[in-house]
Amino acid sequence: MNINWLLLGGHQTQKREVIKDQDRQLKSEVITECYCPNGHSILTDTAVFQGHHGLTLKLRDKSGEGLLVISPVLGDRERKFIEFEKKVGEVVEICCPTCSEPFPVYNVCPCGAHLVALFTSQKAHFSQCIGICQRLGCLHAELLSERDLRLYSRQDYF
Repeated sequence: MNINWLLLGGHQTQKREVIKDQDRQLKSEVITECYCPNGHSILTDTAVFQGHHGLTLKLRDKSGEGLLVISPVLGDRERKFIEFEKKVGEVVEICCPTCSEPFPVYNVCPCGAHLVALFTSQKAHFSQCIGICQRLGCLHAELLSERDLRLYSRQDYF
């Protein structure tokens, strides 16, 4: 089932898919569009999670760069590192795999690293974004919905 979300402050809609896990009867939200600040899609077939293309991100640290592909299912921590040595606790720069543009900072994560915004429409606007922490292994190193980002900000979690 496709659901279009009308966002506050914008005239565009975001396309999301709600899936239901047959075994647990749980509903999950899947990101079906995601872009860098320059409008490049980061949904690729590099890795597939629960039948959905993953979100591919370029990671940079002081020793080099590689790729991280994360599940497009909100709250799913499944991921695949490609040519990148994962060091839990390390803060990395998260960039577009096409143009290498770093994703902008949305806010500060409770762990002290930055929470970056991944845009769910080609028009890069913070009212249409999801987020992820730059610290590998952080509890917020999974996709967070724009609703969660706003709630955390209002409750002084960030």
